[in-house]
Amino acid sequence: MRRFLQCMLLLCSLLLLTAQTTMREKPSEVPDQQTDVDPLALKVLKAVTDPMHNAKAFSFRTRAMREDLGSNGQIITYFTTTEIFVTRPNKLRVNFSGRGRDVQLFYDGQRAVIYSPGPKLYAMLQTPKTIDAALDAMEARGLRMPVKNFIESDPYQSLAPDLQTGYVIGRVDVYGKDVHQLAFTEATAEWQLWVTGGPNPRVEKLQVIDKERSGAPRMVVEFSDWNFDAPIQAETFSFKAPPGAREIQLQSVPMQNRR
Repeated sequence: MRRFLQCMLLLCSLLLLTAQTTMREKPSEVPDQQTDVDPLALKVLKAVTDPMHNAKAFSFRTRAMREDLGSNGQIITYFTTTEIFVTRPNKLRVNFSGRGRDVQLFYDGQRAVIYSPGPKLYAMLQTPKTIDAALDAMEARGLRMPVKNFIESDPYQSLAPDLQTGYVIGRVDVYGKDVHQLAFTEATAEWQLWVTGGPNPRVEKLQVIDKERSGAPRMVVEFSDWNFDAPIQAETFSFKAPPGAREIQLQSVPMQNRR
């Protein structure tokens, strides 16, 4: 059982590593402060997140580079990939890969299941009946979902209200692609988006710097394969334990100590 527990903690750590690609939960009380947010930046942010808000089903992929602080203060870099499928209002599937392990998350509107195909271990968590509420419930157990802001029912409202600054940097070339660069700050983080324009705007890249950590560890995420007409089958979100799989109890994962 001890080995099973260690494996489960590893699975949860993978979720945490891939999770903090967007801003943390905002504090419930934020002191009055001056803001400087360009309306054009908000307009572009809304335009690029509206497809996520309006789609009944969609999918996308991410490739992320995350920095974290080692015990000696050195910045350590991790690389992860995810494949994400969403059906509104209550279906979610995420395939994680990183640090030599694969982890799958299934949410079918009633429960969330975390499964690692390698050791064939899985854990279940009863959850509320919407994606937003389920993400909050999982986060309360220490499981932060990847790119949470873009999965929620209204990504724009999850990102915009607590901005302190927001600017349109301009049009730039990123690996041969013409994109618009946006820069934002809030109380505990600063972040940038690179997005395509035109009638079908898409998020191409995200960078987040956590201002609460010494050394300002960051996450850089590249997005690809956006599909807002995804023909996602219902069984994508259902978990059926394969032969030989073992269920273990999900342990709450403490948040990393702030520096």
